[in-house]
Parts: sequence; C-alpha cells; structure tokens
Amino acid sequence: MQHTLTNKKILVLDKGSRILSVMDDIMFYRNFDLHLIYDPNAVYDKAKSLKPDLIILDYLLLDEDCELVCRDLKEDKDLANVPVFVVTAYRSKRAIADSYKCDALFLKPLDLDVLASRIDYLMAS
Repeated sequence: MQHTLTNKKILVLDKGSRILSVMDDIMFYRNFDLHLIYDPNAVYDKAKSLKPDLIILDYLLLDEDCELVCRDLKEDKDLANVPVFVVTAYRSKRAIADSYKCDALFLKPLDLDVLASRIDYLMAS
C-alpha cells in the first residue's frame, strides 16, 4: 500500500522578496508546499483556485489595499476559514490589525519560533 503525505499549502504574496527569506527559514521547520505570487491583484483568484491552508501577505506590497485584500479573502465563503497573516515593518499597523480581519499581524524582524508556532496552531485548527 502506498502512503501519500499531503503537505500544507501556503500562498505568499511578496513582490520584492521582502519576506521570502523568512519563508525559507520556515521551510527549515516544516515541509510546506509554498506558492509565491507577486501580483496583489491576482491573490484572490490564486487563493480561490489553490485553496491554501494559509495565506501570508506583505503589507508593504499592498500599501492601502491590504485591508481590502484581507476583507475579500475573509468574506468569501470558501476562503473565510483560511488563516491570513500580514507581515509589516510598521509598528503603527498593529493598532488597526482588527480592521483587516486578518488572523495575525507580525512585525519585522520576525521571531521565527513564534511565527512557526503560530503557523502550526492556525493550520491545525
């Protein structure tokens, strides 16, 4: 009998490779099926077709559209339960994280142990 192991799928929106090094580090902890996308206008359609287990968005890439992208993802009945992380270097964004409807907001520099732990927790629930 053949045993097939399905890796968890993570969709990462990162145009300038600002969080790609972080994803490399996370891959050290776990073997995820990583899908990179560079166009913020295509992230919703990619998420619909891929059905990822987690979505990570780079705030700097999205600028003011970050809130809209998160809302689109969370208001879609097929994607509403997919955890969405936003990564930012701006401490002031922590105060408005709730308006994004994201599941977690991480400030750079990232604590990889905390990030990996949070990914495991949200992907398991």
